[in-house]
Amino acid sequence: MAKAEASTGYALRGWMSHGPLEALRAQRHAPCVVLAHSVALYRAQRAAGMPLPAGASGHSMGFFSAIVAAEVVPLEATLELIRATEDCAEARFSAGQMGMAFVIGIEESRIRAELELHLDLLLSNINGKAQFTVSGPQIALHEFISEVTPHSLKCGLLPVRHPLHCDHMAPLIPYIKARLEAWAPNNPSFPLVSPLDGRILDGGFEAWEETIVSIASAVNWPMAVMGLKGLGTNFFECGFGSQLKNLTGWIDRGLNVGSLQAHLWDPGLGTQGLGLEPAAAPSN
Repeated sequence: MAKAEASTGYALRGWMSHGPLEALRAQRHAPCVVLAHSVALYRAQRAAGMPLPAGASGHSMGFFSAIVAAEVVPLEATLELIRATEDCAEARFSAGQMGMAFVIGIEESRIRAELELHLDLLLSNINGKAQFTVSGPQIALHEFISEVTPHSLKCGLLPVRHPLHCDHMAPLIPYIKARLEAWAPNNPSFPLVSPLDGRILDGGFEAWEETIVSIASAVNWPMAVMGLKGLGTNFFECGFGSQLKNLTGWIDRGLNVGSLQAHLWDPGLGTQGLGLEPAAAPSN
C-alpha cells in the first residue's frame, strides 16, 4: 500500500480507513485502491504460508492484480497503465460522452440482436449466460436500457465514464503502450489464464500485451473459468467482497470458490483454513 501511495500520490490507506467515501470511489482513485488491496492481500497470504497458486486470472482490472502477483511486472507498472488509460481516454472523449451499461437476465443472442439496432454500442463483458455489459455513447446506452428493461431482470448504467473493453478504446492502445515502454516484463511465476479467451499465457511479454489490449477487448469470463478449471479444482477470490466468486459460481455451480479475504492462510489446515465453501448464486 505504501508503494501504491508513493506511485500515485493518493492517500489510499487513509481513504480506506476513514474516507471520505467520495474520494475512495472517484474514477481515478478506485482502480488504484482495488489493485493495491488485491496485491497486498495476496502477498499477506503468501507470507502466512500459502503456496503459489496453480494458476490465476482476473476479470477486467482484476487481471492487472494477477500479473503483479505472478511477478510479470511490478505494481508501479500497472498503476501507470491505469493512469495512461485515464489520460488517453479523457483526451479522446468529452465528459459525459461515453460509458457502460450492465444487463442481467437476457441471453446473449437477444443482446446481440438488440445491438444490431445500436451500431455505436458494443458487447464488452460476457460475465455468464445471462450477464453482460455493453459500451459506447451515453445517448445510445440510455436508449438501449429503455428497450431491454422490460425483458431483463436488471439493467442500468455502470459508474464509469469510458467505453472500456471494446473497439472504441482501440485507437488509444498505441499511446498507452508508448507510456509503458520502460517496463520489461518477466515470465510469470505461475500460469496465467487470459480473461479474453481462456488460453494459457506462458510468457511475460504475452501476458503484459494481453493486459494492455484487454482495455479495448471484451472480457469473456466463462472462457476464463474453463481455462482455470484445467489447472485446478479449488478456487479462491483474491480481493474485497465476493463478486467474482459469485460470477464464477453462477457459471459452474459445481465449483468450490473460497475467499482469501475471509481468513489468514493456516498451513496446518490448508484450504480449510480459508473457510472453503460452495459457490453461491450472484447477488444484484
